[in-house]
Amino acid sequence: MVSFLLVMALALLAVWTPWHVRAFAAFKAQRESGAGRRAFFRRWVGSSLVLFGGGTLAALALLGRLPDLVTPPTEIVLPGKIATQAGSLAWPTWVAASLLAGMVAITAIAGAARDRRHGRSQNRRLPSIFGDVEYLLPRDGGERLWAIVLAMNAGITEEAAFRLLLPLLITLASGDAGLGIAGAALLFGLSHLYLGWRGVTATALSGVALSLIYAAADSLLIPIAVHAAVDGLGLLVLPILAGRRPVSGRAP
Repeated sequence: MVSFLLVMALALLAVWTPWHVRAFAAFKAQRESGAGRRAFFRRWVGSSLVLFGGGTLAALALLGRLPDLVTPPTEIVLPGKIATQAGSLAWPTWVAASLLAGMVAITAIAGAARDRRHGRSQNRRLPSIFGDVEYLLPRDGGERLWAIVLAMNAGITEEAAFRLLLPLLITLASGDAGLGIAGAALLFGLSHLYLGWRGVTATALSGVALSLIYAAADSLLIPIAVHAAVDGLGLLVLPILAGRRPVSGRAP
């Protein structure tokens, strides 16, 4: 059953990832906020709810492991768990959370500094360590609501899939918890191929940090909250603080 579920999960990711790349390419061509962009947001939320949310629940139910949503599986042994058993819960959680928040903040601040130094227009698209994420920046009040939905949805469904289910399946299939965590982080990065290879790299590294948070906190709720907060921060708050505007249409 474990091998079957793992193969099914990999097959679904192999189908979903290129579909999302194509859909995001069409989304980037939308020059103004409108029905096309809103339809993309709806499809994104719906597909991830079904694939990552519903798929995770179904797989855990088939394995008889639904309680793992509340109590992390003992098969996944991480350095953070050793620290937790030693009574040092706080430091790895805050270090990992700070690394994630710092990565986003540095991107925004560096972009603003580049603007001032070179006299660039705020409408000029700037390189980002997260790839093409600027195209997701909200363009009106309605899209800001969608950004909140996207952040919350990603935090819940992606953490359930990539911090719990996939590490568990890979660990049970291989007998190696380290491989389970590393493999899930890599798959987490590849599932964000629509952001480009910089986005894949940054997301995979974020997956490792979120795994550390999960291990340190011994609860899936903490990485869910951190993931949702970082996504919301990146889409809604930091662009305003850095004086950056969303990209309109294709980059020059």
